[in-house]
Amino acid sequence: MHYLIKELAPPVIGTLRYYSLKYGWKGNFESFEKAQQQCSGYDENHILNKIIETTGKVKDGEAVYERDGIIYDEVNVNHNLLSVLLLVAGRNDNKLTIVDFGGSLGTSYYQNIKYLSHLKELNWCIIEQPTYVSEGKKSFENEHVKFYYSMEECYAANNEPDLVLISSALQYIKNPYEILKHIQSFKAPYFMIDLVGFNDKDEDRITIQNVPPIFYGIEASYPCTFFSKQKLEVQLSKNYVKEFEFISEAQKYYINFKPFRYEGSFWKLKKG
Repeated sequence: MHYLIKELAPPVIGTLRYYSLKYGWKGNFESFEKAQQQCSGYDENHILNKIIETTGKVKDGEAVYERDGIIYDEVNVNHNLLSVLLLVAGRNDNKLTIVDFGGSLGTSYYQNIKYLSHLKELNWCIIEQPTYVSEGKKSFENEHVKFYYSMEECYAANNEPDLVLISSALQYIKNPYEILKHIQSFKAPYFMIDLVGFNDKDEDRITIQNVPPIFYGIEASYPCTFFSKQKLEVQLSKNYVKEFEFISEAQKYYINFKPFRYEGSFWKLKKG
């Protein structure tokens, strides 16, 4: 599955704070590949360097919080994620090992670490694109955070994850159902997806997301899938049971002038 990790799109994601005729989500493409052919302005090295810069400031205490290459004056607490982290740790003697799939250079870790200092043990395993893993290993690993190229490498390092988190990443992957099937095969006790956009029809919709330069200093565009909720949950339900679902953000976004909100859900491995 290492080749699939290479196809992860940039961990931007989904926090466009405004919508215009130029920016946002457009189109309904036959395939991920056809959407990708019409994307332009994506500079992987430029985006990575921006993420390195902003995450480095948070790591060094020069900034409070970053997301998608933007520095914020205060931490935007993701209460749904924090609740899940504390719930899973509480069910496991205040110990937590998490796989953060598509977790950039540690955005969610830095967002939540101040609320997890009481845990007896914390292992935050980030699986990302090769360039991010290489930079992560070089500059961003610490006693809690480690970077891996694949699920196999993560487990081979004697990690036994309690929770898999996919936050604002699944919709940017070329083969999302293959990725899910592979991750599910490792049978982590808990699974959480967050910041996912759903189509208002019972089929996936592949769009192009156009991102304004406020995020990375350049304009960028790449394919983005709006999932059929039923289809996605059928896949997860093959060996997980949904404990609860939630609205990820109160903020409304628009696709072709139709409003939507990001959603998420928390799943527990089925017995047997």
